[in-house]
Amino acid sequence: MSNKLYLLDPQMKELLRTTTWVDMHTHTRDWSQSNKDTVKHALELAYASGGSAIAAMPNTDPALTTLELCRDYLSLARDVKVPVQFYVHIGLTSDTEQVKRAVEAYHKEPDICGMKMFFGRSTGNLGVIKKKEQRRVIKTLAEEGYKGILASHFEKESLMDDKAYNSKKPITWSEKCRPEAAEIKSFCDALRAARDCNFEGTIHVAHVSTVNVADFIYRHKEGPVKLSCGITPHHAFLSNKYLKGKNGAWYKCNPPLRSEKTQEKMLDLFLHGKIPIIESDHAPHTKEDKKYKKARKNGQQDKLPASGITSGVIWPYLKGILIKKGMQPEMIREAMFDNAVRLYNLEDKIEPEERKIDWDALEKITAEYPHDPFDKPFREGVLNF
Repeated sequence: MSNKLYLLDPQMKELLRTTTWVDMHTHTRDWSQSNKDTVKHALELAYASGGSAIAAMPNTDPALTTLELCRDYLSLARDVKVPVQFYVHIGLTSDTEQVKRAVEAYHKEPDICGMKMFFGRSTGNLGVIKKKEQRRVIKTLAEEGYKGILASHFEKESLMDDKAYNSKKPITWSEKCRPEAAEIKSFCDALRAARDCNFEGTIHVAHVSTVNVADFIYRHKEGPVKLSCGITPHHAFLSNKYLKGKNGAWYKCNPPLRSEKTQEKMLDLFLHGKIPIIESDHAPHTKEDKKYKKARKNGQQDKLPASGITSGVIWPYLKGILIKKGMQPEMIREAMFDNAVRLYNLEDKIEPEERKIDWDALEKITAEYPHDPFDKPFREGVLNF
């Protein structure tokens, strides 16, 4: 048994022997990014943490934009034979024909669980930036009869200013580069397009980070456009104060960590069931990725630290954290398992199961990541470390 488990009080120790969860938002890397993480390693982390299923996002290298690439990526999981179900989202581009082929791929491959669309630039090259192109993609999905999940990264390009990043003050990523308004306006643009085009799928706001968007979705669940959202552990528990100091770059992510005021309100919405799903957005990077590099020549752009947090390490502790925060056990089960499985229409594939947490295996697996974003909060806070 892990030394960490011995540090828990007896009641919490018993609670954290087993857990039930799925994570429909992970970045499992591999291929040309295997130095960051691999499908095998991500599945081993999930299995040791008690997970039943994970779903990868498509901004790999190369990106998952075709049926063939999706199947090649899915085969990585089948080859390692870790007993955790593995799904992928197929990525959308501004190319109408590619969108049509993506719908066809979704219907052909049962382990393609949905679509992913980046309404602003993020890690990788899948951004559909222009409002006209975004509307055309949604219109094409509607015309092709797509009724599944459109997992969406909302940040409006015209409201972002990455050049305002100050490497000595990483909090500028939150306060100046990618403000809350960027998420809110981007979401509004997509919602208007979906209404106009009679889109019959579900827009799922991935890693929702603003009160305005989360509250709107809660209040308009029965509106003309089907809506959902998920909050990440880092947006629920960490504010942008973690961007301060020498380790701030490790907490740089898209969308950014928000102010303490916003973070506390988002956590409150989640604890009261107004944000239905928690999803990790597990996005590992290397130490080299997280370094700021000044441009050597005039006209070149500085290389900013990569965006992404290794949030998947929180899963074995999450049930205990939420209990300590006062969330009822049935609501925890819904947020960590039921709501995501229902959203993706996977009830017939993923059975609810209490899985044992392998603390010994976790010691080794998590140590292989260069940074644990939840180490300090755990040791100082809710789990009595």
